[in-house]
Amino acid sequence: MFSAATLSTLAFGVLHLVSPFFSVVLPGAEAAVVRGITWSTSSVAPVTDGITAAATNLSDNKQATPWIEGESGSGLGSFAKADFGAEKTINELRIWGGCWYNRAYWGHFSRPKTIIAEFSDGTTQELTLKDEFAPQVFPLAAPKKTTSVKLKVTAVYQGDAYNDTAISEIVFIDNAAETVQLPSAAKASTTLPPDGDGYYDAKNAVDGMVDSLWCEGGKGDGTGDWIEITFPSAVTVSKLKIRNGVTYSSEVFKKANRATAATLTFSDGTTQTVALRGLLPMEESVSFTSVTTSSVKITFTTIIKGTEFNDMCVAEVNVVP
Repeated sequence: MFSAATLSTLAFGVLHLVSPFFSVVLPGAEAAVVRGITWSTSSVAPVTDGITAAATNLSDNKQATPWIEGESGSGLGSFAKADFGAEKTINELRIWGGCWYNRAYWGHFSRPKTIIAEFSDGTTQELTLKDEFAPQVFPLAAPKKTTSVKLKVTAVYQGDAYNDTAISEIVFIDNAAETVQLPSAAKASTTLPPDGDGYYDAKNAVDGMVDSLWCEGGKGDGTGDWIEITFPSAVTVSKLKIRNGVTYSSEVFKKANRATAATLTFSDGTTQTVALRGLLPMEESVSFTSVTTSSVKITFTTIIKGTEFNDMCVAEVNVVP
């Protein structure tokens, strides 16, 4: 969709980094992503080929921005520590291992193979990662009340160009924090085929990353295309939250199509219409009449044409109380 030449002139991590057929099962009722994390790390690598490696990249909701350790050797013993500021109940970790700047750089940098997760009470759990360009989910052996998690790299998959180990994103799930329910699945009317720039599967719209996208793959401009999100059980909702378009970068936001109106279809067959702005690369929240439902199909009915690409994209979507 976006050519390599186009991407090379932009900030890294636009479309060539969308998740490869993201098949992770998302958390169910009352699950919440832990926010407000303060990170500390054993080291940080210097800028390499324009790629910055700050610890804060680990929870910036962008899979294209990695933390890269800067120690001698391959990074064995390096660590990143997340401090939550208060006790949280952690049920699950999700890790984007490696440098997700793009698929080539994922192979260039080393990736973690085993990580020891240490909690604030001193207990630990070993996590073994596959050497796959895909997010990986690690349920904890039991829910853990903790104020911090220290993640220590104990084995790596060696990169083919650089000897530093990278991790692009870490997400902690607290199943007791709040009552907002996250979608458990997503499907779409059409999907843009994978190409040299990335993958455009519907589940990218519910993975929490602002730089991974669902893009429709129909012959038109996206009018009539839809994405449907499903919950493990019925929820009462009254707001649509959506990052409409390519929202990672303002430089490419207007190049692809965005929606300005949609019809919401609920599991009981009822429908409501909503208006979308589609003018800025940020999340917008749109209210509708409260309804209890186990799924929401969002059919896009009016489109703003992009300046360069005739594909409509959605970065993130959910419905909430």
